[in-house]
Amino acid sequence: MSRSSQLAVAAALLLITALSNIQVAVGLSQVGINSPSSVRSSLHKRDCDASYTSTCCGAASIEQRGTLSWAKRSHNYCNYYSTALKSSANDVAEKSGDELTEEEIDESIEYLANLIKAHLDPRKSSNEDETSEIDVEPSAGSNSENGIGYQLAKGRFIDLTTTLEGEHLLERLFDTTHNPSPQSIDNATATTTPTTIPNKRIIQHAITTLQSLLIYGIQIGVKGSEEAQQKMVRHLFRAGDAPRPPTGTWIPDWNADCIRRLKFFRDVQLGKMLLAKLIRKRTAQGAFDLLVDMGVWDNRHVDTALLRSGFPVRFLESELEISKEAERNEHDPDAVLGIRRDLRGQKVYTVDSASTLDIDDGIAVEVLGDDSGGGGGGGGGGETRYRYWIHIADVDRYAPRGSKLLNVAERRGTSLYLPTMTLCMFPPNMSSEIMSLHAYEDKYALSLGVELNEDGSIIPSSVILTPSVISVDYRLTYDQVDEMLDEGVGYAEEWQLGALLAAATKRRSHRVNRGSTEGMVPFPIPKGMVTANYDEKLGEYDISLKIETTHNSGANITTGGGGDICDAHYDPYCTPVSSSQLIVTEMMIMAGEAIGKWQMQQAVQEENDVGDAIQLSNELKLPFRRQPAPDFKSRNAEKRQMDFLYEMGKRYPHAWYARRFFNKVNVSEEPGPHFGMGLDCYVQWSSPIRRITDLQVHAALKRYLRRKRVNAMLREGTTIPSSITKMDLGCELPKEEDCEEIDSIDYKSGLGMIFAARPIQSSSSNYWMFEYIRRLVGSSDEEVMFESVVLGCINKDRLQYAVYIYELGLEHRYLSEAGELDEGKKLWLKVTSVNPKMELLSFSLASKSGGNHARPMSSAPAA
Repeated sequence: MSRSSQLAVAAALLLITALSNIQVAVGLSQVGINSPSSVRSSLHKRDCDASYTSTCCGAASIEQRGTLSWAKRSHNYCNYYSTALKSSANDVAEKSGDELTEEEIDESIEYLANLIKAHLDPRKSSNEDETSEIDVEPSAGSNSENGIGYQLAKGRFIDLTTTLEGEHLLERLFDTTHNPSPQSIDNATATTTPTTIPNKRIIQHAITTLQSLLIYGIQIGVKGSEEAQQKMVRHLFRAGDAPRPPTGTWIPDWNADCIRRLKFFRDVQLGKMLLAKLIRKRTAQGAFDLLVDMGVWDNRHVDTALLRSGFPVRFLESELEISKEAERNEHDPDAVLGIRRDLRGQKVYTVDSASTLDIDDGIAVEVLGDDSGGGGGGGGGGETRYRYWIHIADVDRYAPRGSKLLNVAERRGTSLYLPTMTLCMFPPNMSSEIMSLHAYEDKYALSLGVELNEDGSIIPSSVILTPSVISVDYRLTYDQVDEMLDEGVGYAEEWQLGALLAAATKRRSHRVNRGSTEGMVPFPIPKGMVTANYDEKLGEYDISLKIETTHNSGANITTGGGGDICDAHYDPYCTPVSSSQLIVTEMMIMAGEAIGKWQMQQAVQEENDVGDAIQLSNELKLPFRRQPAPDFKSRNAEKRQMDFLYEMGKRYPHAWYARRFFNKVNVSEEPGPHFGMGLDCYVQWSSPIRRITDLQVHAALKRYLRRKRVNAMLREGTTIPSSITKMDLGCELPKEEDCEEIDSIDYKSGLGMIFAARPIQSSSSNYWMFEYIRRLVGSSDEEVMFESVVLGCINKDRLQYAVYIYELGLEHRYLSEAGELDEGKKLWLKVTSVNPKMELLSFSLASKSGGNHARPMSSAPAA
């Protein structure tokens, strides 16, 4: 584009901008809002937010920069405000009074800057005795003018810090009854001091500015384009959301939706202005450092990925009250309809890690007698037949459809397991107490009974599904079960454990024969699992590392035995898969397949049961997880390469290479095979305390069972109990006409937060893994080296390879300094740089193959 053309277009855009400004001013005046000077301020005085422009209006191309830059930005901003005018009257009413003038904005920023300076002033601690506990609410002055700031700030910083103390610190920043006198501030020319109470609108704008600073601080370490960053938070968008409010807008009724939108829009402009006023770097790092200095974030290990995600960091008081109300809920439609069975006579085991609090599954074995007729359950000849029971916590009993407690869980979607903490989907009184299958207590469950053929396949007609009451006999850990089996107790006094292991072994063999992942990749790449526990005495986190593998299909290859296979496979650090893990894994997978087969059986039965009586429509829809088989036929050369790696004994390179063949798992209401599991059908439902989608399946299954029972009562002419509601059944109560379905379950509704949880967990794990490495490097005077194996080539032109670090259980990328590398080649790599917060780690070839490399240790040294 020529210079003259650029000027012509620029002039046209400036004319459009002027007309748009007039339109905006007229439109705003019609709804009682003055022409926003903050718009002018944003365009002239403040830095233009490139992400704002590209998100709302699309970024200008390179050719349009320069002369057109200001005109384009002005036009884009005006377009945005024109769009905002089209929002509902309620959205416009969110604005508290008229827009602030530029002078008022400056006053607000300066007021907040002075509050922060006063907080950071070291003389404060000498004048006050640490102003009492950090979480103590203000007393004197709370209801006076001095307490206005605190009352306005209260609750505005929820989920913007990882601790309640940090949240309270931010609130108390605006409580002038606890702030120092103006003399402690080194800004004698300040027009506003912490004890000079500005008007209400100035304080509101200051609070909004502090929120903007927090949003800016949690962007530290974020990589990628604006489009990529927007994808990271797209799960926070909801259909019907109002347009992005103008910068500095005060929203009167602050709630969880406001927090979500705040993190979705990521408006950091006011935060940048505050940093400039405090003479700090106007970067995410500058915001992060300021918040750490203030003590808002307790240390530099704060999980910014968690705060960015929108995942709730804590339960609100209102949510805790809801959970207490749910404890007192005595409504049990399954008991009322007579379909809840008493299974307390079974000997039930729960098997989990020692630290598990939310125990949601138990297992048991029922002896059915001899199958001397040679029928389907056993091998004939009088062999003992068993029914294997899987008992899953009946969470729907306390959080049924339409309940407030279900809404609490839906806000989270899943429990989040991080190295430093666990954020549960339900409040702790429910997830760890009422719902959890504790031993020696009567507990509600949804129970499944299954019989197996000799080859490990399920007998579809044998499947039983029922709401129940159970009592767990033993709460065991994986290690305890392994010990009982190793010492023979699991085949004598606790023979049920031996029977469960035999069934699990059959099931694993059955799935492997059908092409499951365990058969295709018998030696999966282990993964380092890092945990970080805060040590109060040291004032620092203690980091420990354990390397685990997901499965194996044969001999315990990491502990000896296995002949040539074991000799060809080397991994001195990986923890072997145990018999107890095999039992639990296979029983839960069996439960998922059995539910799918049961659903297909029920469809046939319902068709046969329909009579002339009024009947409820009773279709059961479930979310089947399906995965297509790999397309080996069209990728024959790659298949041969994968087979060659295995034949050459290159186990981890083989596992890495095989990943390219696995297809994406999809969810459908139509049954279909799941290649990775080697199953005809699979439904995930075994973790309702931890996953909202599993709880949705529970609700659908139980509603189906209730409607089935109601239909039977209708055919019998029995009166339907008056306490049964339409929400219990998922449809209108029986009438002469058809009963309309209500509250249809959408299995995709909870997937957004579940998908968002994965990168949060990955980022948090990476941070603590890199911090573990940083401490190893910092505690050694010599180069820190690790033994590794080359998994495969990622980019041949750049000589970039995937490597696996044995001691860390870590897959990483490495730029070769020694030319091309073969798969399976062993390397000694030294750490050249590591930055946990930025998730950066690089290696180079070690100068020697000894030294300070792989000393056995369970935890890294203290920082």
